[in-house]
Amino acid sequence: MTAPSFSDLARFANRTRAHSAAAAMSRRSLLRGATAGGLAVAGAGLLSACGVQGHVVPAGGKEVGQAGKDYSATEKKVVFATWPAYIDVDAKDPNKRPTLDAFVKQTGIKVTYLEIINDNNDWYTKVDPSLVKGLDTGYDLMVVSDYMVAKYRTYDYIQELDLANIPNHSKLLPSVIKDPTDPGRRYSVPWAYGYTTLAYNSDLVKQPITTIAEVFTRSDLHGKVALFSEMEDTVALSLLAQGFDPENFTDAQFNQALEYVRRAKDSGQIRAFNGNDYLGPFTQGNTAVTMAYSGDVAQLGKPNLVTVDLPREGLLAWSDNCVVPNFARHKTNAEKLLNYYLQPDVAAKLDDSINYIPSVQGAVESLQQLDSTAAAVPLIVPTKEMQAKARGFMALSIAQLDDYTSRFQQVTGQ
Repeated sequence: MTAPSFSDLARFANRTRAHSAAAAMSRRSLLRGATAGGLAVAGAGLLSACGVQGHVVPAGGKEVGQAGKDYSATEKKVVFATWPAYIDVDAKDPNKRPTLDAFVKQTGIKVTYLEIINDNNDWYTKVDPSLVKGLDTGYDLMVVSDYMVAKYRTYDYIQELDLANIPNHSKLLPSVIKDPTDPGRRYSVPWAYGYTTLAYNSDLVKQPITTIAEVFTRSDLHGKVALFSEMEDTVALSLLAQGFDPENFTDAQFNQALEYVRRAKDSGQIRAFNGNDYLGPFTQGNTAVTMAYSGDVAQLGKPNLVTVDLPREGLLAWSDNCVVPNFARHKTNAEKLLNYYLQPDVAAKLDDSINYIPSVQGAVESLQQLDSTAAAVPLIVPTKEMQAKARGFMALSIAQLDDYTSRFQQVTGQ
């Protein structure tokens, strides 16, 4: 693939901003940053505060969720809970969502699309009281981050999908199917898929960065580096820097990765641990090197801000996913909606708008026809080498999530 020129990236940045007033803020950084700085630990440490003490975790066997009565045949509707700025919007009319409107027209199924999720933990505390009591949450679909899928599954809170209603499920890329938090994707379908990598300011960093280890050790980067305040992101890159696999690591390897971060912080190598605001200090020159989410820096269209498309050690792959909560009233209709968005041309339109990586076979070709500029950006359409070296984050038990996040926050001071 030929690398896009700066003029291409500038046009891409302008096109992106035209798609959505919220495009300047990464949806993924909003998503992940919302759990940073103490909130991620609420995925476990604050469970007792949100009714989890009353949970009955299924003993043994394979949890498949709990179905309610499905009214899909008589109630042609879906209630869809998601995050802001996570869908294509008509440039002339912000009330129109072209792909969603087309689904309604094709199927007659009305979609109540609610942009009401702003924080993974807050959302969990909202739906937990109903789910723990065996009640319908009022939502048929909800979008949650990858590590949260493992948590919802632990408590048997989400239903196994009926793939007979989702024949396009077979179009998911093999790398997406083998997700560590949901192997086989029987409980979740990606809505957004992306990578975590590095970026640097070439005005401040004269020697290009090619490895993750450099940001932890290079003397010329001392005091100029920003890492993420999200445990999974930063620990994953630390694991990669030391030759460990973020998809399959031991407690001892986690301890070594955490110590690697601690030494860099204590030595002054790390200037800050940032959340969803990481682009601000980076564009202002307060940090010269930062961790970055797919395409964020390219979208800025500034030639001095350089994304490392593929560090030598690899990348962290992540996804934000549609799941069906227990007792959903319109599960079949929700599955029909998921099947619709797994069509290559529809997936391409969505990815073109929210600027994330196509996760459906054939979507890249559709994106190339739809928007060749976006398709030329490696962090939107990765190379085969990037795909081969992208690793997910290992599914954690609740106890591990609590322990790892708590100790990470002690190191970072968040």
